[in-house]
Amino acid sequence: MASELKNKIKIAAARTGHNRPSHEASAYNPNLKHEDVKKFAAGNLERTLNVYRMAGEAGADVAVSVEYALNFGDFGSLEKQKILKELVETIPGPTTEIISEISKKFNMFTATNYLERDEDKIFNTTVLIGRDGKIVGKYRKIHLPAFESWYTTAGSDHPVFETDIGRIGLSVCHDMAFPEHCRLTALSGADIILNATAGWGFVTNYTLGRALLQVRAAENCVYIANAYVMNPGVPGSCSCIVSNRGVILDENDSLTDDGFAMAEINPDYEMVNDNVMWNFMSGVRSERMRFMLERNPLTYGLISELSPTLSKKYYPQYKYAKTPEDLAKISQRYDEARSDEFNGIKNDLFRKEW
Repeated sequence: MASELKNKIKIAAARTGHNRPSHEASAYNPNLKHEDVKKFAAGNLERTLNVYRMAGEAGADVAVSVEYALNFGDFGSLEKQKILKELVETIPGPTTEIISEISKKFNMFTATNYLERDEDKIFNTTVLIGRDGKIVGKYRKIHLPAFESWYTTAGSDHPVFETDIGRIGLSVCHDMAFPEHCRLTALSGADIILNATAGWGFVTNYTLGRALLQVRAAENCVYIANAYVMNPGVPGSCSCIVSNRGVILDENDSLTDDGFAMAEINPDYEMVNDNVMWNFMSGVRSERMRFMLERNPLTYGLISELSPTLSKKYYPQYKYAKTPEDLAKISQRYDEARSDEFNGIKNDLFRKEW
């Protein structure tokens, strides 16, 4: 496969923000009209499309969006789910048609994250579109934080897509907090993992988030393109490109202007290195292959346990809100807090750190 790849590949990760919904488009407007919300969401999507155009003009071979490129605002509570299901699109759908035109125009792969409706379920999905404007495939986020699990269903697959720039795997935000996701994607053959995020798993510790990306890339011998939502009120995050040896090649930490991080790489995916003593002693010239072969998966059984030893022991103290009754109570409180916010009333819930 390596002989078929381009000598140089440009990878881009978007750095865009989300617009704040107007009074008319807010989920807590009693006179809400779907048309106003869709217009607001289209404005958010346009920010990503503009960055795709900029990246395409700069010669990008692939570009990944931030999480929720098609952002509707805050419809996540149980009380708002009926409205959300009426707003969310299918894939393929209107949004993939728009993005396909840009991919085709710039001869560029795009990986765009937004909510997807499939029958009566909603997924947090990244769709990969090829240079020809056709859908290559999609990935549905597997690791859902508590709030997101209220309105989306977890995916179950770690797909990897063969392309002319290498094998592409996909990741979304909270997935990065769990080493199993990148590991399974890498073991499935991924050379590059494109990550769309609004938090990369550690929202309030950006130093740790950057280091985590570097470790994920190095331990799995994959390139990672991380597209992080711009939040002017919370400085410290960045969109970045990380090499398969854990080096940050480029980053964009702007808090004011939409843009992207981009790096040009040599597709050295197999990481053949004759100057490493461990490679010589193992008889495996590829560092990537050696790390895979030196695993001892027969000892890893605990990783696949739904309730491992620690949570079995401490579950009475650390109860995870999963029952319908628990979720209903938490959601109602959250919904009331958002309603207070909409009406200009202070609510202590939003003093909590995310």
